[in-house]
Amino acid sequence: MSRVWRAKRAFWGAYQRALFKAAKPLTVPVPEDLPPVRAVPFSTAYPHTPIDGVVVADHSPKDEYARHVLVVKKAQLRLYRTFSPMHPGLPEIDADARVALAHAYSEKHEKRYRRPVRPAEYDAPDVPGGIDLGGLAVASPYACYLRRDDDGALVWDLTGLAGFEVYPELVPPVARVVFELRPDRRRVEPVRIESELGTSVPGDASWVEAVRLAMCAVSTHVSLVRHFNWVHLAVGGPLAIVTHNELPAAHPVTRLLRPHVYATHFGNRIVTIDQMERSGDFENMFSFTHDGMCALFAATAREVDLRWFDPARDAEMRGVADLPIDTPALDNRTAIMQVIRDHVARYLAIYYSSDEELQADSALFRWVYSLAGAVPGGVLELTGRPPTTTGVTDLLATLIYMGAVEHEVVDTGTFDYQLWNDVQPVRVYRDGRRVPLDVYQRFVNWNFSLNVDRTLLTTDFSNLALDEQGAAAFRQFRRELLDLQATMDGEAFAPWRMEPKVLKANINY
Repeated sequence: MSRVWRAKRAFWGAYQRALFKAAKPLTVPVPEDLPPVRAVPFSTAYPHTPIDGVVVADHSPKDEYARHVLVVKKAQLRLYRTFSPMHPGLPEIDADARVALAHAYSEKHEKRYRRPVRPAEYDAPDVPGGIDLGGLAVASPYACYLRRDDDGALVWDLTGLAGFEVYPELVPPVARVVFELRPDRRRVEPVRIESELGTSVPGDASWVEAVRLAMCAVSTHVSLVRHFNWVHLAVGGPLAIVTHNELPAAHPVTRLLRPHVYATHFGNRIVTIDQMERSGDFENMFSFTHDGMCALFAATAREVDLRWFDPARDAEMRGVADLPIDTPALDNRTAIMQVIRDHVARYLAIYYSSDEELQADSALFRWVYSLAGAVPGGVLELTGRPPTTTGVTDLLATLIYMGAVEHEVVDTGTFDYQLWNDVQPVRVYRDGRRVPLDVYQRFVNWNFSLNVDRTLLTTDFSNLALDEQGAAAFRQFRRELLDLQATMDGEAFAPWRMEPKVLKANINY
């Protein structure tokens, strides 16, 4: 390896570790009434990254703007262009995934954050190819992808990633996996994978490669579409804009949502700079060119339905709510959602004694309908028309769940899954070679950086309340989260499981 590559690898590893060390959880301040923010097209804010159909805030309110952080992120993008982490012509990573990871995830990284755990489903001797897609379909960050298609088949359908420009040496990360219901074993099992490789069935010579391509596709979709496009841009950003503009600082819903929307404007801005701009992370890690990524984001931004971020409701919409199988990830998510929903219901009952009282709140009414106009789908389907206390409870619980749980699933929740290149390559090459050292190292550093300390959901936010009753509701929410955590502490570690102690309050840095 060249001396230049070794210098780049050392520099960017040290840089990411320095950022990791410097990151501290944000203190969420009591809100104040500030001038409104204006929603502008994404392409206006980022003219070199043209994405239609997405809006962002024209500025960050003064209570979340941090000039020194913005300076660092802009400098990072300049460094990406002048001393790039990429180095063409490097060899492939080691064929042994554990060796490849050990080289890329240094002991210095491990001093900041633990090494990835290898999921048991990646080494399953009793299934063809040794990769248990059936297990991953119900117990992984990808459990939300199992659905019934129009013909009633159980599938992972990643064909929505087709048609966007990828690098010519790569196989497009597009696949459709068909599963068969096995009630006798309380599981599903894959029976067919359709992709550019053709149609593969278990036992075929192409089966393992087809599985790897399907895993590449689901990883790509969860990181680019579900995580960044849907959670951050299509819902998180508009939610923060509408809440800032339509609800007074002293409104009870402002205070309820404050821990979950604070710093979204600024947080989205700084992560967009180094991940989505030209020379940024996304185009250098995943399969899509920068133009392909922009087209993908534009095409999928308006697809999202907010109801997908309520796990029980989402399972019903996917047609998998009553399958005669074990669904550990769904059960886990639903248990956390119940605690969140109970919190919201208790809190709203303090301020609204009836549907009529809620409907008489003109500020809340404006907020609901403005949000319905800003978020692609699902808002009024949750609230009802006109909004009811039950419906607004469902909406607020879903928004809190999205920022605290769904975001964790698709952000740090992929850490133990994405870095095992033998099972889940970030790119699949047409000639069968493995990813080169620079692509993998950048992907490892990016996953590492997602695990920085952030404000926890179990933080005591009672100081944000309007009154003692509201403060008591915040404290009870915290107690119930800790009670759920105490129950989970008696269970063996599972990389797919979300636990209150790791959940962050919001989607921000």
